[in-house]
Amino acid sequence: MGFAVRVLLQFVRRHSTLEKIRNIGIIAHIDAGKTTTTERMLYYAGKTNRIGNVDHGDTITDFLPQERSRGITIQSAAISFDWRNRGKINLIDTPGHADFSFEVIRALKVLDGCVTIFDAVAGVEAQTEKVWKMSQKIPKICFINKMDREGAGFSRTVKEIIMKLNTRVALVNIPYFSLDPQTKEQTFEGVIDVINKKLIKWNMDDPDSVNVVDIDPIKDSTLYNQLFKARESLIETLSEFDDNLVEIFLEDANGDYLELSSSVINKTLRNLTLNNDIAPILCGASFKNIGVQPLLDAVVDYLPSPIETRLPDINKKDYVMKFDHSKGLMINNNGSMSVSLAFKVITDPIRGLMVFVRVYSGTLKNGYNVFNTTTKRPFKIGKLVRMNADVPEEINHLNTGEIGVLTGSSINGNVSTGDTIISHSIKKDGLKSFKKNEELTLKINPIDVPEPVFTVTVEPKSLGNKDSMEKALKRLVIEDPSLRVTVDEETGQTLLSGMGELHLEIAGDKLVNTLGAQVELGKVTVSYKEIINETTSVEDYSDEIGYKFSISLEPLDSSVNDISNKSNNETWYPLGSDNNYLIMEKSHKYDLEREWLLQLTYDSIVNSIISSSIVAFQKGGKISNFPLHSCAVRVNGNWEVPLDVEKPNEILVITRNMITKSLNKLATSQYSMLQPIMSLNVDVKPSDMGVVVRDLTSDHDAVILSIDDRDSTEKSEDNLFFNKIAEKQYVPDDVTLNLMKTSNVNESSKHVKAEAPLRKMISYNKKLRSLTQGRGDFQMYFEKMERVTPDHLKEIVDDL
Repeated sequence: MGFAVRVLLQFVRRHSTLEKIRNIGIIAHIDAGKTTTTERMLYYAGKTNRIGNVDHGDTITDFLPQERSRGITIQSAAISFDWRNRGKINLIDTPGHADFSFEVIRALKVLDGCVTIFDAVAGVEAQTEKVWKMSQKIPKICFINKMDREGAGFSRTVKEIIMKLNTRVALVNIPYFSLDPQTKEQTFEGVIDVINKKLIKWNMDDPDSVNVVDIDPIKDSTLYNQLFKARESLIETLSEFDDNLVEIFLEDANGDYLELSSSVINKTLRNLTLNNDIAPILCGASFKNIGVQPLLDAVVDYLPSPIETRLPDINKKDYVMKFDHSKGLMINNNGSMSVSLAFKVITDPIRGLMVFVRVYSGTLKNGYNVFNTTTKRPFKIGKLVRMNADVPEEINHLNTGEIGVLTGSSINGNVSTGDTIISHSIKKDGLKSFKKNEELTLKINPIDVPEPVFTVTVEPKSLGNKDSMEKALKRLVIEDPSLRVTVDEETGQTLLSGMGELHLEIAGDKLVNTLGAQVELGKVTVSYKEIINETTSVEDYSDEIGYKFSISLEPLDSSVNDISNKSNNETWYPLGSDNNYLIMEKSHKYDLEREWLLQLTYDSIVNSIISSSIVAFQKGGKISNFPLHSCAVRVNGNWEVPLDVEKPNEILVITRNMITKSLNKLATSQYSMLQPIMSLNVDVKPSDMGVVVRDLTSDHDAVILSIDDRDSTEKSEDNLFFNKIAEKQYVPDDVTLNLMKTSNVNESSKHVKAEAPLRKMISYNKKLRSLTQGRGDFQMYFEKMERVTPDHLKEIVDDL
């Protein structure tokens, strides 16, 4: 075989492989059926020979003891499988509980597409709305699950998806019910495939039984009529976006909705899904093994490959990014550079630290030297593996678009969640070929850690347990950066902060039962912060050996969401997740763009000041020593450092003392306390609304923002367009839709939106269930940090 032929074959295989990869996530509200659906996907793909059950605690992706005992997903799990030789699917099953939103946040950074699962009885729920917004730029497929349940409403849920999620939809299939002639009861048995014009039926007693039949227009006139209306609606919707489809419809199909080719419809629907213009909708009942195979077909048919996805975010505005059909993502036309994002870190009892990565460009290989652009440190990769939930499979390399895991002793302490890793795709020691001030500072798809709002104290049972406690806490935070460990400088207590009560409960359980830490956990309390009210500074600080710094501290009134529009003469660096920043003004003496005069690199100087700032801010303010929030450390551009200094330790000490000195200049009255304010979504029956609202406003200091009918159409300006679309959208007739149209508005569920201080919402779930006899439901999310008023300050301080 000639060289040219071999090169051509390699190109074809590489291109084919890239086109077949699907990196997808399963997202939804808790209990919508994410893990149940994932288990069926694995079974039908031949990855497993049995179907795991959440209630039995034997699922593949929920493998943690806490997940199996509680029946909920706590951490995202990755697994890879092939589907009918049509596509290789890398799937991440994410948690649905709001306390574990960070698991969803970091998974979304590496996904090209999503499957959003809806409970057909509950419809569009609060957490579904949240994760939909979080994944706004990612193409999605909708799967309406639990169609076998009493009260399931496919059509109502479709209309809610349009109205509440503001999206256009395409019905790929619609539900099929059999009618018992004696009892007149309907049983969900399958789906009508709108695109391929087939009826697909499953036998619930045999998961491997599936029957695909044609729909006879005479014998099955009702089904045929539904198929025609659904296909007509689908083609009309697609035609609004694609003029070429209109031409084919008129010329090749002679204007007949049933004659238009399935391949033409699929091609158009794929393009519109990739552009985020439309979300395909399918339905099923995963627990009864209905509708999963068509969902897998839809993943391959409509969701993007790594060369069709959106370009990632990078910190280099002048870099050119494009997709190459043979090499995948190309950054600055550098075909030899491999770029990966570390999005998750776990600790395996046998392999030690394991780092999940998504390769965006080039190839990552076993044993290669790589460079962490976040820590500015090189290290060597050990073995690469591909995870099947908790079972590793060793591989030799990871190509563009693939998700895998780094292992080896050298990664310990060298990689964290959110780090960018670069290497040479061809040369094992090819790092020297990269330009020092360009590729080695590249950062891709930054991961923002949300604000922790709950705190517990962690104390060793004895002094001898302290070291093991600190090691266990360190491992806990490495695996879950949304947890934060701090030490109260005044009391010496170790504090563990997290996203919610359940989050901390799970973390404590893991700390004691998995990591074996001999500790005592205190009660859950609120994470308060402090803020300075005015600017303070230390001017022209110099010492005898040639250091010079002018530092000022400034309050930031609101969250800094965009630092790209700041002055060109200053650079902003985040200091952890408390909305604190280091502002480095452009140096008057040292020119980064020309000859650099110092032994120390600019990055090492900045990193030292970042470290000193974080330490000083963690010591807290003067009210109750809570960590500082929304503050900036500004370093004037007239700073000087001795030319021959090689280590930055002295810079760290000097700047930390300066920041502490500046803070001490402020009186206690010049500090304010901040408390977390939460956004609430409460769903209750009309008969319970009065007592719930009174309780919120009187006992929980809540501010009611709105009270809506849960199942009614909102008439706000923003939603008016999609409300009209929902009214026109064809959906098959179902009982819940009729009830939605004809029922008295006062009988529908009420949806209360409110804001309340977190300190008043601890254990609210128990209170709500008591007030509503278990009928109420609520979701709570962090909204903002807000200054505590003087009349509440004493109450909070006295309770501490």
